Amino acid sequence: MRRRIYWGIFGVCISAMVLTVVLMLFSAYNLLLRQAKQDLVDEYKLVSQSVIYHDGDMAEYLSALDMKRDSLRITIISQAGDVVFDTDHDQESMENHMDRPEFQQALAGGEGEDIRHSQTMGVDFYYYAKQLPSGEILRVSKQMSSIGGVFVSVIPMVAGIVLLVLVASFPAASQLTKKLLRPVEELASQLEQPDVTVKYAELQPFFVRIKEQNRTIREQMERLKEERDTIQTIISNMKEGMILLDGERTILSVNQSARLLLGTPEGEYEGKNILLFSRDPELNQQIGLALQGEACSLLLSKNGRDVRIFISPVEKGEALYGVILLLLDVTEQERAEKIRRDFTANVSHELKTPLTSISGFAEMIENGMVQQPEDIRKFSGRIHKEAGRLISLTEDIIRLSRIEEGGAMELEPVDLLEVCRSVCNSLQFVASGRNISIQAEGEPCIVNGNAQMLEELFYNLAENAVKYNRENGSVVLKVARGAEEASVCVSDTGIGIPQEYQSRIFERFYRVDKSRSKETGGTGLGLSIVKHIVERHGGRISLASTPGAGTSITVCLPLKLENGKSRA
Repeated sequence: MRRRIYWGIFGVCISAMVLTVVLMLFSAYNLLLRQAKQDLVDEYKLVSQSVIYHDGDMAEYLSALDMKRDSLRITIISQAGDVVFDTDHDQESMENHMDRPEFQQALAGGEGEDIRHSQTMGVDFYYYAKQLPSGEILRVSKQMSSIGGVFVSVIPMVAGIVLLVLVASFPAASQLTKKLLRPVEELASQLEQPDVTVKYAELQPFFVRIKEQNRTIREQMERLKEERDTIQTIISNMKEGMILLDGERTILSVNQSARLLLGTPEGEYEGKNILLFSRDPELNQQIGLALQGEACSLLLSKNGRDVRIFISPVEKGEALYGVILLLLDVTEQERAEKIRRDFTANVSHELKTPLTSISGFAEMIENGMVQQPEDIRKFSGRIHKEAGRLISLTEDIIRLSRIEEGGAMELEPVDLLEVCRSVCNSLQFVASGRNISIQAEGEPCIVNGNAQMLEELFYNLAENAVKYNRENGSVVLKVARGAEEASVCVSDTGIGIPQEYQSRIFERFYRVDKSRSKETGGTGLGLSIVKHIVERHGGRISLASTPGAGTSITVCLPLKLENGKSRA
């Protein structure tokens, strides 16, 4: 804008100057013509008087007169147009002047004038003619070169003035531009001020409109900034990872979760290619498909985590603007799915074994292969035992399923020491059969929990401690109270658990010693049930075991549990 105003003012100055020079030269030229005409009229008067006075010796006088006036040409023409006398040329060789404008005007009106190129002299002349009393036409003329010389002599001075005005126009245009823009600039700097006095009334509507638009734009910018910050905050705090790419695979936005899920080092990745963020070939191949308009997904395993990535093109009409990647940590889902598959396989296996035995024994009895009463009782006992295993396994599966269903539990005050004593009494007969001592000790400790589940929890732990103990061993259930939680430690002097198996003993159907588990009638679900009951009560469970020295399992439960839901 400043440049346009500057050159506009400069252009006006130059245009005004050129127009002034043209008008001035035109006026000067007309002035010179008028002056030349007046001079010729004066010359005519002098010459005409002389001609009338020296009528007898005209040629000699006019020749003498022309010597004094080099630029003046005198011609006498008859009424027939013939040249009677001419100071600059031989009248005998001159053509008839009947067609000359000044001659025709002089005959018609008494005087005439004209400016034209003389064919006789080869120069431009200004002619003035008037009829003498004798009827002849006296014509005086003057070369235009004399007028042009005066005119040309003025041109250097005019050129100097033009140059001076041209040089002065530059700073003048600059100053005028600054002066014109200064009020606008002052108003622009005061748009944020509530009370501003406008010096020029012409700028008041402009200022009010601009100020209103500025306020509207500022409000819109603030709203957009708030929306952007809100979206950025949501994206940044999402548990799920999110990456936005443009059509050139340049990262427009990426949150911390995406970096952690893909195991990418910390750094600034916005504005950089996705290859700097992840070089996984399968991921980049799927991004290429998305850039072609195809939605896809893939599962990646990174740093022990399973990440499901959904890749979708961002389209509007037929135009593709980029790609959005949503990253979900599906480690737990994949683990749960694996557990479900393993659980289904294990249940099928565990159910198939006793059912096969029952079917085989029943078929032998049905086909009469067993005839002796002793054999019949033996095989019937085997069938009864395998059926008991099926019932026990089914009951454990049903219990585990109910615990996993979640939902609210019926809570009541439960004394853990009393529960442990009840468990010891229930297992006393089994423990005595193997000369194993079992006892509960500690201080009374009341927790808010489900009595039936807690009794099942410690019964399973104590039962395992008895089953996997050695002859003349011992089992101790020790109850202790802390500031916010109670702990029960079930320790034995049994065979212990090797270190490599300790992380898996709470899995469904997992057995360290499968042959011994079958002998003791275990289903492999006891410790899994224990773990789920602890989790339902918002507690935690830990294991310490040394092969050949015994095992200690400690359960810690919160003293307060509200609405039957875990605090974990």
